[in-house]
Amino acid sequence: MSGAGMTAHGPAVWPGGGEGGAQFEALAQALPHQVWSALPDGGLDWCNQRVFDYCGASLATLRAQGWAGLVHPADVDGARAGWDAALASGQAYEAEFRVRRFDGEYRWHLSRAAPLHGADGRIARWMGSNTDIHERRLAEARSLRDRDRIWTLSQELMLVCDYEGVIAAVNPAATRMLGWQEAEMRGRALAHFLHPDDLERTAAEVCKLAGGATTLAFENRYRAREGGWRLLNWTAVPDGGFIHAVARDVTRERAAEEALRQSQKMEAVGQLTGGVAHDFNNLLTIIRTSIDLMQRRSLAPAQHQRCMASIGNAVTRAARLTGQLLAFARRQALQPVGFDAAGNVRAIGDMIQTLVGQRIQVALDLPDTPCPIHADPSQFDTALVNMAVNARDAMDGEGRLTLGVRRVRGIPSMRAQPAVPGDYVAVWLADTGQGISPEHLDTIFEPFFTTKPVGLGTGLGLSQVFGFAKQSHGEIHVDSRPGEGARFTLYLPQQAEPGRGLPVEEDTVELPPEGPGGCVLVVEDNAEVAASVQQTLEALGYSAVLARSARAALAELAHDAGRFTAVFSDVVMAGMDGIELGREIRRRHPELPIVLSSGYSKVLATDASHGFELLPKPYSVDALARLLHAAAAERSQRHERIRQGELDALRILDTGDEVAYDELTRLAAGFFDAPVALISLVDRDRQWFKSRVGLQVRQTPREDAFCAHAIRQPGEVMVVADAHADPRFRHNRLVTGDPHIRFYAGAPLVTASGHAVGTLCVIDYQARTVDPGQLERLRELAAQVMLRLEQRHGEAEADPGPDA
Repeated sequence: MSGAGMTAHGPAVWPGGGEGGAQFEALAQALPHQVWSALPDGGLDWCNQRVFDYCGASLATLRAQGWAGLVHPADVDGARAGWDAALASGQAYEAEFRVRRFDGEYRWHLSRAAPLHGADGRIARWMGSNTDIHERRLAEARSLRDRDRIWTLSQELMLVCDYEGVIAAVNPAATRMLGWQEAEMRGRALAHFLHPDDLERTAAEVCKLAGGATTLAFENRYRAREGGWRLLNWTAVPDGGFIHAVARDVTRERAAEEALRQSQKMEAVGQLTGGVAHDFNNLLTIIRTSIDLMQRRSLAPAQHQRCMASIGNAVTRAARLTGQLLAFARRQALQPVGFDAAGNVRAIGDMIQTLVGQRIQVALDLPDTPCPIHADPSQFDTALVNMAVNARDAMDGEGRLTLGVRRVRGIPSMRAQPAVPGDYVAVWLADTGQGISPEHLDTIFEPFFTTKPVGLGTGLGLSQVFGFAKQSHGEIHVDSRPGEGARFTLYLPQQAEPGRGLPVEEDTVELPPEGPGGCVLVVEDNAEVAASVQQTLEALGYSAVLARSARAALAELAHDAGRFTAVFSDVVMAGMDGIELGREIRRRHPELPIVLSSGYSKVLATDASHGFELLPKPYSVDALARLLHAAAAERSQRHERIRQGELDALRILDTGDEVAYDELTRLAAGFFDAPVALISLVDRDRQWFKSRVGLQVRQTPREDAFCAHAIRQPGEVMVVADAHADPRFRHNRLVTGDPHIRFYAGAPLVTASGHAVGTLCVIDYQARTVDPGQLERLRELAAQVMLRLEQRHGEAEADPGPDA
């Protein structure tokens, strides 16, 4: 720039001239910044008074040296290059450089210039300004020095990476902490140093940071140069396209915490073991002494019964004790269903009144609307009873106990526990007892902790409540002050889908009552337990086939699955466990009922949706019988629905006589030299005869039908040599009355799916025996009957018309 447009005494008149020029000049002189203008070629043609006040140079001096003579030598090349580029491109100019003041001091300035265009579109003039930014630059320099000092001296690892996870810079602490030099880390991806198990989590965290999130506490493992792994705790923020992160080495800290937890765990295990040993030794003493007394021949029958009762009670108490232990450990195999928490509290209210005694007033505070939850109702009721018993003892048998239920939004924070959002049902019990001292509030849920005298409490009641709450994805809170009673609040998640798990009415098929029987596949790898189960099943009227492993069980089923009424399997076994076996059986043989039994299984405890019937150990003979009978009945109902559907599809019921079927019936009667032969189709409440020889009636009630029994074994010909000697038919009305059946042989009419819709049967009024050849011919004739039934159905489908 040249000094054109200036006088020795100050600025010349604004070269723009006119009234507008005068106004601009007045404004420029009033501004606190240095203002100047230049010609299109960059020559300076005007400036305000602040330029002269700052530089103290005469016009002659400015003309001689130009503006570059005032710029710091270290900055002049950059400033000049930027100005030349702006002149060449016509773009705005902006640069920071140091300018010499009249006293010789250089101060930082921000210089800006923009082109003004004339009517022809060409640049007519440049308007510029210089702003003093010296203090800001000094502050930035101090801040940068401080940051550099922190970056260098910090004991915590500092790292900068881009949003792809490529490291741009690390501070010297990286070398002290991990052993890697900065040059070895810079330019490499984070994944190069991460533990393989932490790659996915770290990548997800980097994505969150790239999206603008902030990381407050994230831990992962970094490989040290010597080959070990260091656990780092990170805080990170995104800024300007990069992630700025600080890490603290918590390897030793976490190891110390784990050692402390292990120590506390061992202390708790010791306390737990002592408590369990004490209670179980008491129960074993009862069992041992009762058995010894029963072995004495001189024991009276009444004493024998009392010993038996004592053993049974001891087993029940032992099962309850293990259940409480598993509940505390959150390993109880829960069986959750949907139910109304308020309804259960209302139903159990009378029992709690009896439990706490008449001197304690029990009040219920329940809503009018249901409060649905999805939990184990048995464990829910047990938790209520345990809390009620605790309240009774705290009130010394006299006071007021209030039970309430309500829906709540979230679980409030309490002591070290943060608030939890969501929809919950709060079940609370409040007593007017002596309250809980502050030092006990954090220990009342520990196993075997009790303030009661020795022998008056196991200390497992509240621990069961705690375990049930945690395992049900809920929480238990207690609020108490000495002398003011206590309030326990059990929070359980609301059921997301109202009605889920509640009983649903379905169409059911009425079946004639069945007694015990059938063959059960027992899968048990413990020889003593297997022998006991086999003996029990035989006593219940079942036969049993034993498999010592899941693979052996699958082999038995592959050979002949149709002979088994149900599968009864242990859960905890070497190799494939009971749940895996059950799922495989369900895949291969979906109609076969499966009952699982276990004293404890982590899988059962953590997966409530396994979908199998569960019989917890120890179990009673009655419980086993009920569950097997229910499983068999369910299978029978399922089979019956399918069988009945196939019979209806044939459209044969209540049709007229047909010669083709009568011929086969006469052949059957002739082969057996029997007075009666029938093609019997078993309907919902009757057996109907498509063809009959020697019998006038067309149908009889299903409850009296021999054929209703025969269709349950589609693969066999059922033979009743003497109905008077068979307990199934001894009181049958067709046996005790007309036509006084004594002998029966029926071959099932089996569909392509393996279900029997009826039988081809022969009947005699005398007891008799048959030879295998007769049975084989009867089976062949039954196959021809079924073939004709299916052909008839196919013809009717192809040419719909009135039934024959």
